[in-house]
Amino acid sequence: MTSVPTFPQRAPGKTKRPCFSIITVCWNAQDSIRETGNSLAAQSFDDYEWLVVDGASSDGTLAEVERVAIPNKRVQSQPDAGIYDAMNKAIRLAEGEWLYFLNSGDQLHDSDVLQDIHAFVQTRPDSTLIFGNARYTGHGTSFIKRFSHINRWMLVFEDLNHQATFAHRTLFERIGDFKLEFRYSADYDWFLRVFRSDAKTHYIDRTLCRFLVGGAHSANLEKLGQERQGLRLQYVSRPSLWLGKRLAGIRRHYYEWRDAQLSKQEQLK
Repeated sequence: MTSVPTFPQRAPGKTKRPCFSIITVCWNAQDSIRETGNSLAAQSFDDYEWLVVDGASSDGTLAEVERVAIPNKRVQSQPDAGIYDAMNKAIRLAEGEWLYFLNSGDQLHDSDVLQDIHAFVQTRPDSTLIFGNARYTGHGTSFIKRFSHINRWMLVFEDLNHQATFAHRTLFERIGDFKLEFRYSADYDWFLRVFRSDAKTHYIDRTLCRFLVGGAHSANLEKLGQERQGLRLQYVSRPSLWLGKRLAGIRRHYYEWRDAQLSKQEQLK
């Protein structure tokens, strides 16, 4: 069941929300969270808060968070019922106009990401979801995946990286939060609901994050696939899904080849 988040009221003396709430949900992440925070501390745009929602870590995660030099930083540490429960808590705690989830181990791609997103939304004031590209790293690989082809029709056959999206706070008020009955795909379900609504979505051809492969989604690929199959069948028939996935596979191979060529060009610059 989807609930509609209730966002915090302005604290006494505060007259303006930060532009961004950068949200990191984590548990026992002492080996990776400082890199995540440092990529945020290096931003040229500073109108943001770093909201860390920790699942009662028993290692040195909180000490590592404390070492990151970000003035506007808030931390909540308490047990949760998993990553999507923690993300729902973060939605309710967030004070920014735009919410962005940056998991521990992942990083903003470079120091101008927030500056460029801020400039982009100024030209599209009706936007409620901005999505761009993601650089996948880890296990000896590094490549950029572009999501320019994603729309309400294509998403049901494909995917969208959460670290490649910025969502306006009003979108959660309209669409609701993450459904906890989906253990592996609550964010994918949320994106499907967004793209099937009248939300104003805009793509920016800009790499937003360095996404570390091998996270929670890959912990059980069989169950992930089963869950997503059930979600997709809520929107299309089984024959349409069969055909659409195969056509999407052909399209994906083309885009992977195209992105590899573009990545090589970028490396030569």
